Amino acid sequence: MKSKLSILWALLLITLLILTGCSFWKGEPAEEAEKTPPQEELTEQERADEIKDLEEKYETEMPKEEAYQSQYETVSPFTGLGVESDYYKRAVAVSIENSPAARPQSGLDKAALVYEFMLEGGITRFLAVFWPEVPAKIGPIRSARPALIDTSQFYDALFLHAGASPRGFALLAVKDILHLDQLYKSQYFWRSSKKAAPHNLYSGKEPLKDYLESLSEKEYPEQFNFLTASITSDFEKAENITIDYWGSYSVLYEYNSFNNNYLRFLNNRSNPHQVESGEQLTAKNIIVQQVKTSTIDDAGRQDIDLNSGGKMQLFRDGMVIKGSWERSNGKIVYLNDAGEEIEINPGQTWIQVVPNGTEIKY
Repeated sequence: MKSKLSILWALLLITLLILTGCSFWKGEPAEEAEKTPPQEELTEQERADEIKDLEEKYETEMPKEEAYQSQYETVSPFTGLGVESDYYKRAVAVSIENSPAARPQSGLDKAALVYEFMLEGGITRFLAVFWPEVPAKIGPIRSARPALIDTSQFYDALFLHAGASPRGFALLAVKDILHLDQLYKSQYFWRSSKKAAPHNLYSGKEPLKDYLESLSEKEYPEQFNFLTASITSDFEKAENITIDYWGSYSVLYEYNSFNNNYLRFLNNRSNPHQVESGEQLTAKNIIVQQVKTSTIDDAGRQDIDLNSGGKMQLFRDGMVIKGSWERSNGKIVYLNDAGEEIEINPGQTWIQVVPNGTEIKY
């Protein structure tokens, strides 16, 4: 009997050793590792409800001051770029000279939009549109022409100028146009000793500050269709652009693929168009707008037709998109060949307004 009991105890001991021995000799713990029970499959609705519950819990538990704040709160309707605050202030449009004596100019690099018009004498003039802020120095500021006055009103802007042509004065007299003329409001301007008159008239942030703050605010709608991604399968390459205005004056743009913008030159590539700081002007988009023009007086002043429509070329991303422009609801609309509004890159846009028949090489 004792031998049978001994045999049973021996068998029991051997069984226990077999169950635990493998783990023991391998150096692993004798206890069996805890296993995760199989997960129950969730329906799509249950999964959506679970995600919603987690989001609500996360938002409730997150302290307000720790919530992520975007660097930008709004997007400029003029450039498509972010601005640090939600602005509804009035745009400022400035008539800026482009004769050799006026160069280098100030403030053109800070503008949201820059228009270039051929006026009299084979010299162009700029209309620079600023929003939401005005730089410290803008100029040299010169006289107004009807095309500049009309364009400033596309944006319901405060228009800055120094005098005007006869037709310009007539237009200002009959239309309710918000403007500051240096001839009558000289406190908003100053003259610099660095240039000779009349090429030395400037304005800027400090002299305009109180006046701008006194104006009623204006909320601007988006002025262009801004691209979020550039995908174009059918395009014509255009990396070096030459726009021949009258006389010996030409504007050249050279595409910079690294920054995806265009470097601006005057007459030749050895003459970069610089501002007073020494920076070369660049453009993210270039719109060439062809218009009907005619000479109206002995001084060679031009009538620039901004109503009848015409051809248009858009240069962006090293390519050209052809189309047309038309006047609609008081502003200019740019269309591609399919009749759709063009899409442009966020950033500064230069609009080259040229007479019909102007040679444009690319």
